[in-house]
Amino acid sequence: MEAFDLVDIQRIRHPQLQKYSYVSKALKLKYRIDFFLVAQNLTRLVKKRNIYPSVAPDHQAISISLLWKNETSRGPGLWKCNNTLLDDEQYLAKIRETYVFASDLCLALEHKRQFRATTISYSKNKSKLIHAREEEVKSRLEELDPIICNNFNSPGIDLVLKKFDNLKTELQLIYQKKGRSAIFRSKYRWVEKGERPTKYFFNLEKKNYNKNYH
Repeated sequence: MEAFDLVDIQRIRHPQLQKYSYVSKALKLKYRIDFFLVAQNLTRLVKKRNIYPSVAPDHQAISISLLWKNETSRGPGLWKCNNTLLDDEQYLAKIRETYVFASDLCLALEHKRQFRATTISYSKNKSKLIHAREEEVKSRLEELDPIICNNFNSPGIDLVLKKFDNLKTELQLIYQKKGRSAIFRSKYRWVEKGERPTKYFFNLEKKNYNKNYH
């Protein structure tokens, strides 16, 4: 850190904050062993940094967000229908209603426009609901985490741990759904059997976007 003029940004911004990235409830241990090192001259560009709940059993997730100037604005890009929506009964009902409406117009092009508009609108609303629930679950986990860390020997801690584990399971399901969507959008067709969605697919999606954009 001294040789390359690096700083622990979380410690610089919040020197008194006691927030841990590793908590072992079985061993009753807590440490902040995960952190970002940032070059001293880039600290002013750090917009956000946080430690928040993850689906891992004893590790928290850490994040950092940088605010770059003169960033090129993004366009709408290519729209591609997410076929995972075909498992959603509410979406199918919406499409059936749209089909009846579009059929009355007797125009093939209008059919496509109506289906596209309906799908985009439904997907956006569904994504907002999932994101809202994700933030709600994370917030609840953040509330329970210090309670658990500071009350290992409390008689009612088992009930709190059960609530915590249930919320972790729900958060994992949300991440799995987001992962499947990322796999679809990344145009990655061949996935080894049993392989779970990871950050690889999100990075692949970003790489494809940058290639098309430039």
